Amino acid sequence: MKIIKIDKKENEIQCIPETPEDLWHLEKIISKKDIVFGVVDRKIKPKNEGEKTQRIKLFVELEVEDTHFEEYSNELRVNGIILGGKPEEFIELKSHQNLEIGCGEKIRIKKENLTQWQIDRLKKAQQSSTNDALLCVLLDDEEAELAFINSYNISKKAIIKEKKGGKRYAQEKSTYFDEILEKIITLQPKKIILAGPGFTKDNLKKFIEDKKIKGMASILTENTNSISATGFNELIREGKIEKIEKNLQITKESKIIEEFMNLVTKGKGEYGIEKINEALLQGAVEKLIISETHLTQNRDKTEEIMNTAEKMGSVIEIISSKNPQEKIIWGFGGIVATLRYKLE
Repeated sequence: MKIIKIDKKENEIQCIPETPEDLWHLEKIISKKDIVFGVVDRKIKPKNEGEKTQRIKLFVELEVEDTHFEEYSNELRVNGIILGGKPEEFIELKSHQNLEIGCGEKIRIKKENLTQWQIDRLKKAQQSSTNDALLCVLLDDEEAELAFINSYNISKKAIIKEKKGGKRYAQEKSTYFDEILEKIITLQPKKIILAGPGFTKDNLKKFIEDKKIKGMASILTENTNSISATGFNELIREGKIEKIEKNLQITKESKIIEEFMNLVTKGKGEYGIEKINEALLQGAVEKLIISETHLTQNRDKTEEIMNTAEKMGSVIEIISSKNPQEKIIWGFGGIVATLRYKLE
């Protein structure tokens, strides 16, 4: 999430969602009666017979009726009533309009009351965009290119070349892997994929793991036929990045579920809506863990609990419906919690 402006005095937000998760955050922030400003394409019927229908871009000001994040198209759909816009001659005041917002599109939101937890959620989304980026090291035995990468963009950070050639090189130890590792540490990624043809990536993975560096991100490997731009495109086009991201998320979620199961036996895990609400009000909930299926089927009530949890400083974790272990949380009622301390 790229935050352009947060004005609590004017109750206004301006931002650019960069990932589908950012759109999901915005869906939670935008409320009924908020004013959202954006651009739409609209067909304008001709005023005179024989003239062609025009398709033009309109800047509109909508009073929100409802919002919905379209998971499959990765769009945030905002439905509302037009209060104003430009060009004025094409604006139909009080008519209904859908505003479709995608990744990379600027959005301006004016709220009746901009709360601190909404600001915190935006900043959390911004931090997540920075910290959760996947670092790809695409390499062979001669060159390595490092870039933060997802399905939407590639942000290249460095190119490191193996220094080969001459008698002097034959007498010196290669620093190729050392230079790559030094750059990885500088970039501080949360996830790493080593990719490329041949076995160089596997040798680099072993080299890094043998160093036993504290706090080093999890490392996975993937094969590509080439490096450079062609290799990056191969990773994205063939869905290899999505596969890696999914595997890492499942690993993270599985650890969260395992932690909860362990704490239940020690009296520091809670389940049941009433007990969780009570624990939240006492400030005892450290982590609120929610089944995505439960959230989908009980959205309003679940979001009330999530809002309370955020206000109380609890961490919220949503277990994906694509994770086979989600059924464990579902079996406990769909919402569970780990506690900061035992409740009497």
